[in-house]
Amino acid sequence: MDYNRIKILLDKYWECATTIEEERELRHFFSAETLPPELRPYKAWFLTPEAETLPPLGKEFDLKVLQRISREKRQRHLRLFYSFSALITFIFVLLFILILTSSFMIENCCV
Repeated sequence: MDYNRIKILLDKYWECATTIEEERELRHFFSAETLPPELRPYKAWFLTPEAETLPPLGKEFDLKVLQRISREKRQRHLRLFYSFSALITFIFVLLFILILTSSFMIENCCV
């Protein structure tokens, strides 16, 4: 086995950039009896039984993720719409109060 390739795969693994096939290759490598001394501490990491039993992600996972993203976009748009509506309402109420106040001031001033 090419130890340089294993070291490259280990670097990719720690960066979470390996494919499933590369992880299988690492598990196969670490299942061997003879390992270089500098790689022996990683043997227990790659021989855990749950590493092989993880189910692959299916198309339904992709659908759920895309649905959630679109739902969050809609919620963001609704929040923006409600905020904008509240701002417009506040401006109209403020203008109405200013118009009433100015007309009251004009009536009191000229009488």
